[in-house]
Amino acid sequence: MTTTIEITFGARETLPALLRNQARLRGLTDAEFAKRLIVEGVERLEADNEPPSEPEKTIEDFFVRNGALYR
Repeated sequence: MTTTIEITFGARETLPALLRNQARLRGLTDAEFAKRLIVEGVERLEADNEPPSEPEKTIEDFFVRNGALYR
């Protein structure tokens, strides 16, 4: 059985371009590189059980502070 997870990015988000560029540098598709990052990230979270980012007062401030949105 195959599981599909769809991720949609807004126009202001920086991650799609970063993923695409890094995937190309490694000779991978966007999906292959994204899957690799997810697997490695989850493994690290399980290993160290630390909070993954710095909190903020609003969700938009949180995304900007943690590099997911441009100001």
